[in-house]
Amino acid sequence: ATLAAAAAAPALLAPRAAAAQQLLAVDTRLNRVVTLSATDGAVLNASFIVDANNPLTYDFQTPRAAIQVHDQIWVSDQSPSINAIYRFDLGGNFLGRIGGPNGGLSNVRGLRFVNGTVYVANAGDTQGAPGPSIVRISPTGTILGSFSTVVGQTIGAQPWDVMAFGDGLLVSDGQSRALQRFALDGTYLGALTGEINNIPQQMALAANGNILLAANGSQPQGSFGTYEINPTTGAVVRQWTGTPALGSRGVAQLGNGRYLIAESGGASTTRGLGTIDPNGPASPNNFTLIQGLWNGGWISPFTGPTQVVPEPSTWAMLGAGLLTTGVVAARRRRII
Repeated sequence: ATLAAAAAAPALLAPRAAAAQQLLAVDTRLNRVVTLSATDGAVLNASFIVDANNPLTYDFQTPRAAIQVHDQIWVSDQSPSINAIYRFDLGGNFLGRIGGPNGGLSNVRGLRFVNGTVYVANAGDTQGAPGPSIVRISPTGTILGSFSTVVGQTIGAQPWDVMAFGDGLLVSDGQSRALQRFALDGTYLGALTGEINNIPQQMALAANGNILLAANGSQPQGSFGTYEINPTTGAVVRQWTGTPALGSRGVAQLGNGRYLIAESGGASTTRGLGTIDPNGPASPNNFTLIQGLWNGGWISPFTGPTQVVPEPSTWAMLGAGLLTTGVVAARRRRII
């Protein structure tokens, strides 16, 4: 059954390498990108990429997500005065930007590197941007095009995140408050989930194959939190909600099995960046603090310069040992 599961997703598994040893996490309170342990979420480098406050290079206003794209790190800045993605080398040194004034991006949020293309959740239509859409960018920084996420009057006007899902993409949409499915060419494939209270933001894949979702918003407070969703039915399997006065923006699964969440707010010394025990109670009390006074952004894998970054789904499967099983099986076939 394990080999069959691995064989069912060759496009996600075949080109990828070893699992990440670190994570990139964005803190919009201090406008920085931090590196964390992929095992337990401990802060490794609190000043990995700090704000230069320089309009000639980069000046973070609302950094939202940081991902590795081959030998670079790309950081999206959601601020309407920025409308850009900043590029850095793997040591955190500034290289350049995509977008900016009249640069084709506006209100940029989550982004993912999928099968050689960077897909970006874009919500604005200023600066020559296409409006609510998924923008496609090459690894060299060339904007290749986009497709609209708007479907009718009630879907797609607020895309927050995008991730690989089967042969296509999954988009978290703040307008419908649901996860919406699209083909890579932009064809709408329908909703995966029903409406989720408050705004679905970052998505990730757990080792058990379920989707992890960070949700944020203003009302009702009881729906703030983290959700675990069945990827076939779209049903909420478990949820941790009711976080006091904070919402969850970023989410990932750690090597120790716990769920890492990055909450918004930034004014609490007892909430912020922390972990949930997935086997613990579905309660806001199921939370272990790593770093308070944290205004969370997205969390993503970071392998460094000598390895290829797994897609989020592959990263979870690697943690479950699926690739190892496949390699052993291949060796056995050669021996036989």
